Amino acid sequence: MSDEIHDEAPAQEPIAKYIPPGYEAAHSDPAPTLEPDGERGGWASWTALRVTLGRVPLWFLVGCVPLVFGVIAAQGWVSFFERNIGGAYAPGEQLGWLTAPFRTDHAAGLGELRAATGIMAAVMTVLAMLIGVFCAGGWLQVFLERTSGHSVDRFFHGGARYFWRFFRVLIGVLLFLALGKYLIYGDLWSTYVWEGLFEVKGANFENLQSEATARRLTWLQDGTMALWFAGVMVWADYLRTRLAFLGSRSVLWQGIATFFMLLVRPITTLRPMLVLLVFELLVLVGLGWISAGINHGVDAGTGMATVWLLAGLSVLGVFWKAIVNAARYHAAVQVVRVVVEPLGVEDPWENTVGGPGGPRYPVGQEEYAVSI
Repeated sequence: MSDEIHDEAPAQEPIAKYIPPGYEAAHSDPAPTLEPDGERGGWASWTALRVTLGRVPLWFLVGCVPLVFGVIAAQGWVSFFERNIGGAYAPGEQLGWLTAPFRTDHAAGLGELRAATGIMAAVMTVLAMLIGVFCAGGWLQVFLERTSGHSVDRFFHGGARYFWRFFRVLIGVLLFLALGKYLIYGDLWSTYVWEGLFEVKGANFENLQSEATARRLTWLQDGTMALWFAGVMVWADYLRTRLAFLGSRSVLWQGIATFFMLLVRPITTLRPMLVLLVFELLVLVGLGWISAGINHGVDAGTGMATVWLLAGLSVLGVFWKAIVNAARYHAAVQVVRVVVEPLGVEDPWENTVGGPGGPRYPVGQEEYAVSI
């Protein structure tokens, strides 16, 4: 599956093209050529991954954020087990799973721990979304500048520069996800899909004669929500990219323009995102398969090396997720540069005459005229 993006302009253009007609520099060397952009060309998804992998300090910094949150959330569970397991149970009895006697003896403590972890997770989720808004601005600042060096400084500058614009995008994303939940899991779906389309009496699956049919209908509903979620996420990525690329502050107008861009150019815009999703799933599923195989072999004789190996696989998955998320923005930048026309900037030298490097004089006004 190729997601190569083709520009209408040639890859290389001679500088002589931009020299005014009739101007020749004496004893000059042959005109050099403009080098093509090193971060474009070829497969958009592969280029995005290659460029993002080269930004090691950035994706390492971004990947450490969920790891820090995970360590903070796990401290309560570690302290709880250190206090309650001790020597009251046989060695290795609670290693693979918590036994029924343990769950019964510590039901109240586990309930309080789950409630506290839930509150902490809710707070961390909000913080993670805000940090994600900041990181989106940072990645786009780095990818749009086409410069090298001081990438961390430019990353923080972009995060602060676009934060409030992208925060409004986050509000829109949450509203669209809430709308999707209302449409797909609400009464409208039950009335028009279950009862109207599939003729499920009372939208109650107990009235179906086959359990397999009920399962397929549930998969249809969940799959529709998954497609809605993916569409909103892709729309948000391209919306942020358009805002940064055009320097616009109108989230509403650019949101509408982004929707029609996706509608008119679906292959160009969606193909890189789909390829990156495939890359992401291949690595994460592979890491999960390895981790599951190791985890199933854990017993009382397992050493700390196995535990650290499992932790290392989890860390690799987190960093890979951070890399792919950033690569999506680079792919969006490549697409937007080809599809979206930059906002027009008034040429200050339009309708003027003058030699190269010298003064220029306006044409068409009363005090200036051109005669031959």
